[in-house]
Amino acid sequence: MTSDILGTDPYAAVLADLQAKRDQIDQTIALLTSLRGGAQAPISFAADVGGITETAGMFLGMSIADAAKKLLAQRKRTMGNVEIAREIQAGGLVLSGKDPVNVVGSVLTRRFNEVGDIVKVGRGIWGLKEWYPGRTFKTSTKSVASAHSIEDMTPEELEQRLMHPGRVVEDEG
Repeated sequence: MTSDILGTDPYAAVLADLQAKRDQIDQTIALLTSLRGGAQAPISFAADVGGITETAGMFLGMSIADAAKKLLAQRKRTMGNVEIAREIQAGGLVLSGKDPVNVVGSVLTRRFNEVGDIVKVGRGIWGLKEWYPGRTFKTSTKSVASAHSIEDMTPEELEQRLMHPGRVVEDEG
């Protein structure tokens, strides 16, 4: 898949390299700025692993969706929930909840349905929309509003919708 992406866009490899260098420059600027001001900078360690620079702390202060998007862009390949959760935690993002993998899956599903820049290419497998030009992805249709329109609801159904916004009202007809 990576060769397909790079093969169709001659600038993809150059842009990826420049973005990686920009990230390194941004980290250096942040470090020097914090040292100049006397504050302690977050410590980050860089290591080259399989040709990809891994940096502890690179996801500090980011949302799960933004960290996953940055990770996918850096790796230039699809990744699963388990791998994304592990990598963004290693990058300094703190995931709360009993099961960080489920948290990542839920957040990315919401991002997929609402924004669409991160796409679901398989069960628990994610990629970037920009990798699939011209392809449309099916979003979840589990919307409460899609059960049937508000105009068609009885007063009882409307009351149920307002009292229990997450529950789909079953059609008894």
